[in-house]
Amino acid sequence: MQVKLSFFDDAKFSKSFWEKTNIQIEEQKIEFQSVLFEKSKKTGFWTSKNYIIQDGKLIKLRPNKKNIHHVNLGISRIERIKYKNEQESDVCNKKKYGFRIIRNQKFKELYSRSKELNQQIWDFLKKQCLQLTFKEEYVIERMIGKGNFAKVYLCNKKSDKLQYAVKAFEKSKMMNSETDKQALIKEMSIMRKLNYKGLIKMHEIFEDDTHIFLVQDYLQGGELYQQIKKNQKQSEPIVATILATLLDSLDYLHKQNILHRDLKPENMILRKKGVLEDVVIADFGLADFYDPLGNYMFQRCGTPGFVAPEVLQDKIYDSKVDIFSVGCLMFLLIAGKSPFKGSTYDEVVMRNYHCKIDYPSIDTIISSAGLQLLKLLLHPRPSQRPQPRDALRHEWFMINLDKTRYSELNKSEEYIYDTKDTIKSSNTDAGSCGFMKNFIGPSNLDKPEFMTPQQNCIGNKKKDNLLFTPQITVMQQIQEQFNDSEEQMSIKNLDDDFTDMIFDDESPQSHRLPQYQLVGKLKQAVDSNNSSYYASPIIKKTPESLAKDINPKVMTIKQKIYEQQTQPKIASKIKNNLKNLEQL
Repeated sequence: MQVKLSFFDDAKFSKSFWEKTNIQIEEQKIEFQSVLFEKSKKTGFWTSKNYIIQDGKLIKLRPNKKNIHHVNLGISRIERIKYKNEQESDVCNKKKYGFRIIRNQKFKELYSRSKELNQQIWDFLKKQCLQLTFKEEYVIERMIGKGNFAKVYLCNKKSDKLQYAVKAFEKSKMMNSETDKQALIKEMSIMRKLNYKGLIKMHEIFEDDTHIFLVQDYLQGGELYQQIKKNQKQSEPIVATILATLLDSLDYLHKQNILHRDLKPENMILRKKGVLEDVVIADFGLADFYDPLGNYMFQRCGTPGFVAPEVLQDKIYDSKVDIFSVGCLMFLLIAGKSPFKGSTYDEVVMRNYHCKIDYPSIDTIISSAGLQLLKLLLHPRPSQRPQPRDALRHEWFMINLDKTRYSELNKSEEYIYDTKDTIKSSNTDAGSCGFMKNFIGPSNLDKPEFMTPQQNCIGNKKKDNLLFTPQITVMQQIQEQFNDSEEQMSIKNLDDDFTDMIFDDESPQSHRLPQYQLVGKLKQAVDSNNSSYYASPIIKKTPESLAKDINPKVMTIKQKIYEQQTQPKIASKIKNNLKNLEQL
């Protein structure tokens, strides 16, 4: 069988279908576990092997072997197959249902004896892999968007007659850029993890000779940006309704260790026209997984006017960059203009960089509780911005939200976090700063202080907040204190017209798809070897860079110790489970 080259195949690949690495198998992360059959090409006999799926990889278990054989499902192609041979002597072997996995122009055909079991496996795999039958399953109605790399089509699925928005990426335009390829892989891997009402849902992915197809929900309400253009200023109850939905969605997203990094009205879509509270976060082209060392694809990215200052300042950052963007949106919705006054791109970026926000212009149109929350969301120090769930406890939401909705968002169980699944926040003991008087806790919880998710899990243990703050964060906060004392550049006040916030952004908008380049490239104000962007001094060895040099070694030692302690126990449990399956 001749296999066509995939867009995601490696430039140089080995002769073996399987990758051989020392993957750590964690029982709690196993998503699928079964015995599958394969017919030997050499002998013609059927052999059974034990397989599991973990972290998007199909793993073939090999007892007493150091290396584990696996294949990355996320960039592998699959197709359904059926084996039928009436000449087989064994009745069980006459008919089998299976699937073919294709990777790097090689393939494996795996079967199960039960048609029902094979359907369950297929339903799981088609969400993880690339399918090959887009034109057989979908009918294209019309184009509804266009970008540099892709077009968006409204499509009908033949099986359920439902409408979907399909991003069709042109492979020819991305073939010569490894960065574009890796960015698309990152977006696909992130979107596969998302399953929440306030986030755009991706259903499946296809590949043919010319395109990659991402099948997503079709939302008919249009961009939030188009709605606020019609009515520039929104009332606080409407703004609270929109922000509550966004913060609730961010709470879920951040618990998955994902940063969006480009929240703005163009990337927020309404499910239905005019229903502002039913807003969905879309466009994950710049999203990334949280890295405590700050190693992200596209380190400095976002849209000027909505990006957090620490991103522009080349500092290590975390999920608090999304909180800042929510603050920018809150300002825009209430005031009808950007928080950063400026008639040119450079002026907006400069104010954004120094976090110079035009609060005096909205003093008369916002309540005191709203202004207090806004200043927290837009605080120049990430450590002083609240977590999404804590922000929802603010009294401003209690005043402006429907009582049922407020209670729904602030159930007591929502405060129980799993530290393994939560981004390590830059928060320290913010409760001691005196601003928590405006936060409302659940009636059955005695929680007067603003606590990080990690601190919240400690219970009655003795508090030592510094112990739960990453060393990098502590060093960053020290640097912030120095930055606060620096003399800030004065910028001329400019006209506050609503159009000030509209820029010719280089990135296509949500329905036009992400352009895999830095969005809103930051122009260099001073061309000097001694200056960074916008006259920020270059520190050749910052505490953050020192931490990058040290921490990987420490993490490697910890990882080896962990593997030595846990791997034998986990392997033993899995082996026993598989023995039981073979006996079925």
